[in-house]
Amino acid sequence: MKGKIVSYDPVKGEGRILIKKIGIKFFNIDEWIDYENMLEVGLEVEFEYSNDKITNIITAGAGNDLFEQLNKKIVYSLPNNLKIQEDVSLDYCVEEFFDKFKKIVIKYKDIIDKSKTLPYKKVKRFLITAYNNLLDIDIKINDNRLIEIKASLDEVEYYYNKLKNETKNPIYVIVEKLFLAKQKNYQILKKRFENNKLLITKNTKNVNLLEIKIKSLKEKLNELKPKSKEYIEQFNLLKAYKRKYVDLIDDTQNLKEDNANIVNDINQFEKVYKDIFENFFNQEVDILLAILNQELNSLAYKFDTILWGNAKKSNTIQKFFETAKIEGNFSTKTFIKYYLKTLSNDKINEKDAELEDIFNELQVFSKNIIIYDRNKNRARELLLYIENLDHDSNVKIFTKLKTFVEYIQNNDLNIELAIIEIEDNTKTAIEKVVLHILKIKRINWIFFSERLQQYNTTSHVYKEIKKVIY
Repeated sequence: MKGKIVSYDPVKGEGRILIKKIGIKFFNIDEWIDYENMLEVGLEVEFEYSNDKITNIITAGAGNDLFEQLNKKIVYSLPNNLKIQEDVSLDYCVEEFFDKFKKIVIKYKDIIDKSKTLPYKKVKRFLITAYNNLLDIDIKINDNRLIEIKASLDEVEYYYNKLKNETKNPIYVIVEKLFLAKQKNYQILKKRFENNKLLITKNTKNVNLLEIKIKSLKEKLNELKPKSKEYIEQFNLLKAYKRKYVDLIDDTQNLKEDNANIVNDINQFEKVYKDIFENFFNQEVDILLAILNQELNSLAYKFDTILWGNAKKSNTIQKFFETAKIEGNFSTKTFIKYYLKTLSNDKINEKDAELEDIFNELQVFSKNIIIYDRNKNRARELLLYIENLDHDSNVKIFTKLKTFVEYIQNNDLNIELAIIEIEDNTKTAIEKVVLHILKIKRINWIFFSERLQQYNTTSHVYKEIKKVIY
């Protein structure tokens, strides 16, 4: 979705975005993922909008910049006093982790260049339900194109979820798994630290035992006759115990000092790399998730287009729609609208209530287009052309100018485009009355005529329609 930043408070890290047809919505600076551009008032932006929350904000048209950022080499500097040296570089470890996700991102890069989108995470439930239901009615619609795009959609969704799951742990857990576990010098020091701890525990236990033995020997010596054979034996044993006691105390102290140094070195190493890692790792995750989400939405729209395009050609499905009295274009939005109509108020659950919000949002995404042409067949050709460009557009055809004008005046819908065929007898009314109303309502218009040279011809109208829709 697109909008314009109308205010931003850098102290609070909060701002507001004006969204066409929706209004002004708040956002948090944490959702700004365009690391190449500065956020500022007046900027045109693109973002995800779900449950009244704005996420993944980037500068409008900066989608390709996200791909460029993925290919940037990680640059970082290390302090001169860093005692532990890395064995496997941090950028290699990170690239090794992200490689599988980047391959998927690049594989589907072209799909988002010019494609329209459908908010996949919101409509997935009904998109897939519609797919399964339509296959039940006519399995023949599941042609190679549909199977291929469904497989692509599943693949991108799999890696999107995989990336989210593998990066949901605290950053120190991720650093340990992806980087620290591969550092030989670091691991050797950690192992030495643990071995030292075991030796310190063992030495402490032996020191305590020796203290008891030394005390016992001293008491026994007091009971023996000096210079007696037994006295001399016990006295020499006491000396040996004392030497061992002193050695253990000294060894334990050295081990503690060694561990104190190791801890300092390890903590410094972990902190330095955690800070560097966290800085660009989270950025890389945000960028990849944003691109994968764009690809999901683009693939969802393409899947929806092919699915309903095939369904429209099926006589069996057409008869089903007629019998069920389902009105509207062949699209997931129409399917949702039909489902909502079948629900009674006492059967609506929480998910169904959310579905109404989803349907209303899809209405916002859809373009409302009106056509006036006394030649109904020509108007029908224009409608089919528009549906091929955007199968989810709402198109109404009028063959009477009066009805057409009344609809514009009385309808509160945000009409995107009016396509009007002019004949000699309608020229004055259209140029004076209709044009005046279109300007007041701020509606884009395309005038065309097959006879009057100053207007577009039908072939030129197709080009003009494409500009508006895309």
